[in-house]
Formats: sequence, C-alpha cells, structure tokens
Amino acid sequence: MMLSDFSQSPLRAVLFADGVFGQLEGKTAQGVLRHSSILETVAVIDRSLARGSTGTVVVGTDIPIVASLDEAMGFRPEALVVALTESDYGECVDGQFQHAPRVPGDIPEFWWEQIHAAVRGGLHVISCLHLQLLGTDLVDLLAEGQRIVDIRRPYDELPKYSGRTHRSRARLLHVAGSDCVVGKRTTALQLQHAARSRGVDTGYVGTGQTCLLVGSSEGAIIDRTPVFQAAGLVEHLVQKADPQYDLLVIKGQASVLHPAFGGLATAILQGSRPDVVVFVHDPQRKVRYHWEHLPVADPEDEIALVEQLGGAPVVAVATRGQENVRALRYLGLPVADMLVDDGAAQLIDAVESVLLRAGTPLHRTAAQGSDREF
Repeated sequence: MMLSDFSQSPLRAVLFADGVFGQLEGKTAQGVLRHSSILETVAVIDRSLARGSTGTVVVGTDIPIVASLDEAMGFRPEALVVALTESDYGECVDGQFQHAPRVPGDIPEFWWEQIHAAVRGGLHVISCLHLQLLGTDLVDLLAEGQRIVDIRRPYDELPKYSGRTHRSRARLLHVAGSDCVVGKRTTALQLQHAARSRGVDTGYVGTGQTCLLVGSSEGAIIDRTPVFQAAGLVEHLVQKADPQYDLLVIKGQASVLHPAFGGLATAILQGSRPDVVVFVHDPQRKVRYHWEHLPVADPEDEIALVEQLGGAPVVAVATRGQENVRALRYLGLPVADMLVDDGAAQLIDAVESVLLRAGTPLHRTAAQGSDREF
C-alpha cells in the first residue's frame, strides 16, 4: 500500500476539504474521519464551516474545523491530506453550495497556497488530486524524509484477467449499489467491522481513493486503470489478500447500470467473483448524482442484473434512515440502516445465513471482537 512505509502510524493529519466537507463532495474527508486506521484527523480545513466542529457533519466526531493550515498547525499535524479532487470543487452562491467541477490540473489558487504552505512547513502531503504533485516544482522544496504521495497514481502492475484461479480461503462479499455516492463505502466498512466483532478474520479490498486512505488489506485506484484491464487488477488484488482472511469485503464503484461508469462497476464485480452481494440503495434518489437528467434505475432490475453479471446472490439491502428501510421492504430481502448500531449486524446475519445454506460457512479464526490493523 502507498502509505504503509510511513514509519509512524497513524499519521496526525489535517484534512483539506475546503468548501465541500459538509457536502456529498466531502465524502473522502468524511470517510477518513469516520473510518481511517492509518490517519488520525486533528483538524479539517473548510472556510465555509470554520470555527465549527466535525460533529455537525459526521455524528459522533468532534474535531475542529479551521479556515487555513496556519490555524491547523497548532494541532501538531504530520501530514496534509488533500481529500478532494478538482472535480469536487464548488462555490457558495447566495448561501447555497453550487458544484462547479474543474478539469484535472486546474487547481484553485487557495488550494495551491495551502499545499505549498504544508510543504514549506515540513508536512508530508497526501493528495487525491488528479494532478500528480510529484511532477510539479513542489518536489524541489521537500526536506530529507519529507514525502509527497499521489494517491491517484496509475497502478504499477496490470495483470491480465484469468478467471481460472480459485480462492484458497476467503469468502468474498461484494458491495454494489444503484448510484455514485449512495453509501457503498460506509456499508462495506461497517460490514467489515461487524464481521470482525464476531471473530471472523475480515479484510478489505479497496477500489478507490478513500479506501486507500482509511486502510485496506489490498487496493488500487481502479478508475485509473484502462477498463479492459480493470477486472484483471481486481482479480489480482483479491488473490493476494485471499490467503490471509476468512472473509474479504470489496466495494464496487457507481452502478452497473450507470451510463458513464457501468463498465467500471461491472469489471470490479466480475473481477472479484463474489460469493454474496449486498446492494446499497436510496429510494429517495430519483436522478443520478451530477447527472440530473438521468434517472436512477429500478432497484429490482439492477439487483437482477448484478446477480446475473456477478454470478452470486444479492442477500440484503443497505440504506440510511428508517423511512428508507420501510420503503425497501417490498424487495423481499433483509434491509437495514447502516448508521444504526445493529444495522451492519443484521446484514452480516443475512450473509452468514446464505453462506451456511450453500455449505460454505464463515470460519471464526480471529479472537472475538478483533480489530486487527491492516
């Protein structure tokens, strides 16, 4: 993993999420704050929420939100994490957030100021930008031992898909969904935690930038891979992690019926060769995230297609809010709110029940309640 060779872990980190921390575009910063085992968030930079607390966005947290890195330095950070991409950029217009995505490499002046300040201040910089910072003059400013990590760099090894190798140990739980930014990563990480709490040695195969920042057993930025090689890379990551775990959780991207990203979602699904699938859906979302002219597909249709493409049953549905739970019961599958205490446990019950009926029950080889570091 790209962050595994830092000698100190977790790194004390400032998350840069200017203008977006409280928006859907702030999902990377929110995910790091909620789930990361390798980054300890000490402050968040977002001028629109400065002098507030992260608890207003991520319930159960209480980290200061500041307006600049200069303010954050008082919390003794070791790294600045640029927890957004150029396409996440937005502006406040008449008190409302307006998404205004920029093309890769078009970096707002304030972002540059904060990144340069971090390098001059001796911090490591961990960047989710499409622009590769290691290709800029920032490299000339680095002190000995100081690092820049481009999370979205292309994967070095692109093995071909074989379809011939069988897993020797792990069962695989794939988390699919009906759209982008619908809760797949949160669901996957909550399921991993619930399985570990039962003593199931559970790993996580990351497929996106936030997955790598929270800590994953194996992972890569799959959308940086040519689509015809994506399934082979996913297969490779799963095979590397297989001997170490009794259960692997992998998060899909977008949705298999998404016109822009369906090829990527399908490649991850077929490359992972799952045993079971949990499907994530928000019944209140009628149009696609940032494609408001495109409707979200009917969940019954998409679930049937996921089962056909992945060759594994969809065993449960994850959502947020009890109103949504009630609205989705017509699907005839277990449905749970992933942000309530027993939500993930309900879905792990469904996973275990299906695997048991298939004659492939989960083994419990870890100590009860184990939360092994990656």
